Amino acid sequence: MKNFFLRSLPSDGDSNWLNVGLVAGGIVFFVLFFFRPYGLDGYSGSVFWVALSFAALSVVVTWAYCRFLLRPWVRRVPTWRVWHQCLSIFLLLCCICLSNFLLDLVYFGRPASCMRFLAYLYSTFLLGVPITLVMVGLDYQRRLRTRLAELLQGNAEGQAARSVTFHDASVHGEHLTLPMPDFLYAEAQRNFVDIYFRRDERVECRRLRSTLSAVLAEAEDRCVFQCHRSFIVNLNNILSARGNASGYVLTLGDDRHLVPVSRNYVPKLRSFVQ
Repeated sequence: MKNFFLRSLPSDGDSNWLNVGLVAGGIVFFVLFFFRPYGLDGYSGSVFWVALSFAALSVVVTWAYCRFLLRPWVRRVPTWRVWHQCLSIFLLLCCICLSNFLLDLVYFGRPASCMRFLAYLYSTFLLGVPITLVMVGLDYQRRLRTRLAELLQGNAEGQAARSVTFHDASVHGEHLTLPMPDFLYAEAQRNFVDIYFRRDERVECRRLRSTLSAVLAEAEDRCVFQCHRSFIVNLNNILSARGNASGYVLTLGDDRHLVPVSRNYVPKLRSFVQ
């Protein structure tokens, strides 16, 4: 659990703060209208309009918090981590709690009470903490799934139109020569390596007696990367990337060719393609 909170949270750019506020306001409206805490069950007026007023205030407070406090904070922190995200949401809950407490005093004309404020604080965190943990976990997985694909798009420099020769160490083996842009990936198979490449709009495979380290050295290209102990890939030929905290799965050539990126290689791959 500790390692999860220390993980860096891939940047998501400028989020839509209004959407975040609408989610917070929807939660406030749902709790007030259906559960009717703080004496609302005995309120003689329209509970709908009361719940809507508190929800609208929560939307405004959330938007202002994210726009004027959270965004500058994110830009000042060199590495935004999961614990930063959790703390920022907890502080947002405090702001929503305080604003709703003040609106309660104005709306119902009640005197300020420490116990009533603590009641607001208790119910806010009782609902907010589990929701926060779930939201952060889902947000982390979502950003991680898309981050590598974004980085790869930014790394789409044209590969040199040169040929590469992969040598076969067997006695009667034939070396494989092909244009570097046509090389897709290689997979180690005990004493052999399967080379996958594109030819005439099809994906073909050639088995050579070699090692993965030898193939990597012969490729000698900055866009050829070892992503697993059994795989190396040509980054310029990746069609898509999906994954989670355990690693990625890359699609190359067509939908039938999937290459895993093991968890140990994920940080190196991110830094490699930036």
